[in-house]
Amino acid sequence: MKRDIRSTLLALATSGVVVVGSAACAGASPEPGAENVSSASAAEPQTLSGELQYIAPGELAIGDQAFFVSEETQILAGIYACPAEDGMDENGQGTVECDLETVEEALQDGTVILAGAEVNDDGIATWITEHDPEGPGIPDDGDQDGSGGDDGAAEEPGGFTGTASGELEYVAPGEYIVDGTAFYVAEDTVITAGIYACADGVQDPDTGNVTCDFDEFDATLANGTVILASVEMVDGIATSITEFEA
Repeated sequence: MKRDIRSTLLALATSGVVVVGSAACAGASPEPGAENVSSASAAEPQTLSGELQYIAPGELAIGDQAFFVSEETQILAGIYACPAEDGMDENGQGTVECDLETVEEALQDGTVILAGAEVNDDGIATWITEHDPEGPGIPDDGDQDGSGGDDGAAEEPGGFTGTASGELEYVAPGEYIVDGTAFYVAEDTVITAGIYACADGVQDPDTGNVTCDFDEFDATLANGTVILASVEMVDGIATSITEFEA
């Protein structure tokens, strides 16, 4: 797919999205799900992780960061985009080379695709790698061979072990951020709430705690409810989430 800069910027202007190289944001209505998408930073390459959003042909977003996809962008999928029997490695990273058109069609059909992406200082993705929602997320350092690295281990899913506290940010179903650290929720994650999440839940007679169902907790956070919590995690996966009052 080839598009010159003028036609690409025109597409972004009509979608209400600002990216690197665009001077202003038009007032036209954006694509559904892209209302709060803003530009990628021009300072240095960024590594993003989260749910892919379709903006326009050749333009996608992760979170509030929009970016272009070029002919040189390497796209590895195999889970929900270009699905294959052996479509991911032991780290939950997609291993199947996938074309942009197939990814865009899947997104427009409503398929939820979680991915990591590296975006250069021109706002163009150098690579996009789909990852398993139950897996550890993108490799540290944006290393696509899965060998990892030392940079960013405490900020991306896949490396952080410890406790982080603060306001939870919703990224995608089962994927949140707390205090700048992204993490996943597993089937055995213990969620203790009862303040704003599962406010009508039944208290344990011995501890007074309210164990919260994941679906209810996720829906509450997705609806914009402010939830403060302490999260214990191992390798970027939460073992417990405990809500607390400010």
